[in-house]
Amino acid sequence: MAVSSAEVSAPTALSDQAVQAIESRLMALQRSQAEQDLPVPLPTSDFWKLVSQLTQSIEIEMDECIRREGWGAKIQLLQKRQNNIRWAIGSIIQHRLNAFVRHANMRTLLNRGNSSDISEPNWTQHDASERAFYEGVCRLIEKFQTEIDWEQMQNGIGDTSISSTIQGIAPLTEFVEKEDVIPLEQMEQEMPPPDVHLEEGWDEDIPHVQEEVKDETPNELDDDCLRIRFIKDVEQPVIDFDGNEVQPLVGDVFVFPEVLAKAMIKMDYAENASI
Repeated sequence: MAVSSAEVSAPTALSDQAVQAIESRLMALQRSQAEQDLPVPLPTSDFWKLVSQLTQSIEIEMDECIRREGWGAKIQLLQKRQNNIRWAIGSIIQHRLNAFVRHANMRTLLNRGNSSDISEPNWTQHDASERAFYEGVCRLIEKFQTEIDWEQMQNGIGDTSISSTIQGIAPLTEFVEKEDVIPLEQMEQEMPPPDVHLEEGWDEDIPHVQEEVKDETPNELDDDCLRIRFIKDVEQPVIDFDGNEVQPLVGDVFVFPEVLAKAMIKMDYAENASI
């Protein structure tokens, strides 16, 4: 049975047929909306007005029943019926608001401005308050896009060309006086010929220097130091006679304070290498 808002404009109880028709549509809408991610069309554009009249009608019937019969089984049935209707209304509202938010998000945020893929809801099949809610959500999403710079993140910053003239620190050669710069040709002329070996004759002098060092070393040793040769690797660094930290290996010769040198010899790390 078709029910219009004209039948229920006055705050009076609906007929039994009208109540059953509105309640049946309410339960059917609850089942269909719970299964859909987007808002489904309402049975009529004034559906929520009819639902409001439905709840009023049940309350009126409960009051009249209490005055006539008092609290009884009929009142309990009406209360149970009222609770089911209120649960269905809450479920529908929750799913529909989520569906409108999801639809607005797809149109304004995820669709990147191309509204041809996702059309706007047909508002002749929805309530006017639902349209106001939907448009408010769209405005909030657009404001959010602006605040987070959504266009730049999705489409880039546009022209990223950089000027070819890059100003920076001048080369160091600009601070050199021109009269002090030696031409490359003059530098090549002043360089020694390739057959000249500056290191020639140096090897002949090295043995004499080494002999002089060897001759001077024993004379520089004090009475409280001792020259030893290591026959084992020492794992930890030790301090030599000159105060340097060394880590002797097998075959190394060092000069240590006499107390430390004798301790190394006693621990079989070294042997006396005095000259």
